[in-house]
Amino acid sequence: MRIYAEDGNELFDRHTLVRILGITKSKLHRELMKMTDKVEVRYKNQLLYDENTTFRLMEKVLFEKLDKMEMNGNEL
Repeated sequence: MRIYAEDGNELFDRHTLVRILGITKSKLHRELMKMTDKVEVRYKNQLLYDENTTFRLMEKVLFEKLDKMEMNGNEL
């Protein structure tokens, strides 16, 4: 679910983040618990996360995948 906030930012629920990032729910939960500067908004009994949190998660997942490729000797 994608919700547009009053200030123009988009908010994403966990299911959407799992789909966007291509990771499991448990990995997403672990990564969110590690983040200290995440923005959570409770809406209709769901936790929603802002775009900045989504972009930081995307960056982290990308670097993890690149490191994994480098360890395996794969090239782009």
